[in-house]
Amino acid sequence: MIWQELSIRVPQEYVEPIYYLFSRYGHGLSVERVEDDLVLVRTYLTNTSKQRMARIGVGVNLVRVIQPMGELEVKRLEDADWESAWKSHFTLLKIGNGLVIKPSWIDYRAEQDEIVIELDPGMAFGTGYHPTTMMCLEALEELVQPGMDVLDLGTGSGILAIAAARLGAASILTLDVDPVAVTAARKNFRASGLGKVVQLARGTLPHRLAPDGRFDLAMANISAKVISAEAPYLWGSLKPGGLLIASGFIQGQQDEVEGTLTDLGFSSSRTYNIEDWVAMLLSKGE
Repeated sequence: MIWQELSIRVPQEYVEPIYYLFSRYGHGLSVERVEDDLVLVRTYLTNTSKQRMARIGVGVNLVRVIQPMGELEVKRLEDADWESAWKSHFTLLKIGNGLVIKPSWIDYRAEQDEIVIELDPGMAFGTGYHPTTMMCLEALEELVQPGMDVLDLGTGSGILAIAAARLGAASILTLDVDPVAVTAARKNFRASGLGKVVQLARGTLPHRLAPDGRFDLAMANISAKVISAEAPYLWGSLKPGGLLIASGFIQGQQDEVEGTLTDLGFSSSRTYNIEDWVAMLLSKGE
C-alpha cells in the first residue's frame, strides 16, 4: 500500500476548517506553526483513496474562496506508512515548571517533581504543541488545587483534563461535540487510568451533568465564537469565586471575548500570550 502525505500552509485563523477536513477524511493529523501567521497542517491518505482526496480538495477550494492560502501539497512516502511518518512530528514536550507531555511510543523516566502525561494525539486537537494548549497547561499548573471540581469544555484529546487530574483535581467533566475528539479522549483517559476521576460526554453546555454552581474551575480552549456563545452557561456552571481559563483565539479577537465575559460579571485577572495566540484567566465574583 502506498501512502501519501497531504499538507497545506494555512493562515492561523483558518486552521479550524482545514483541521475538520483532514480529520474527517485523512489518517492522523499534525499542526505546526511555520511562520508568524501561517500554520502547516498535515494528514495522510493511501493513493487509492480518490474519493477522500477529492472531498479534501473541494473543501480546501471552498475555504480558499474566502481566504487565499497555500496549495495542497501531496508527497509520496517511500518505504514508510502513514503512522510512522505522523509520529515523527511529535516528540517529548516540557511545559511550565514540571509538566511533561510524552507520546506513548517514547520512553522517558520522570525527574523529581515532574508530572508526566502520556498521550496519543489521535486525530484531535490537543497535543500540547499548539500555543493555546501550552498556555492552558501553564495556567492549570498554577491554578489547580487538590479536591477541585473541574469542567473541560471542548476537551479535544483530553490533554487538559489529564493534566488537571494529575495536578490533583478530584473530578473533571469533559464535553466535546466532535465524535472524533470524544473517541480520542476516551482512549487517552483509559490509558491514563483516570476512569474514576474523569467523566466524558458528547455535547456542550447547557448539559445535565453540569448544573449551576458545580465547578471550581472551567476551561474552554475552543474559539472566540464558541466561547462567546457559551459564556452565560460557563458563568452559571461556576461556583462563586470560580475560575475560567478561556483560550483558542488570537489577539485580534481578545477584546470581543473579554467584553462578552466581563459583561456577564467575570473579572479578568491575567492574560497569557504566545505569538499571536491568547489565553485569559478570569474569575466569577463571590
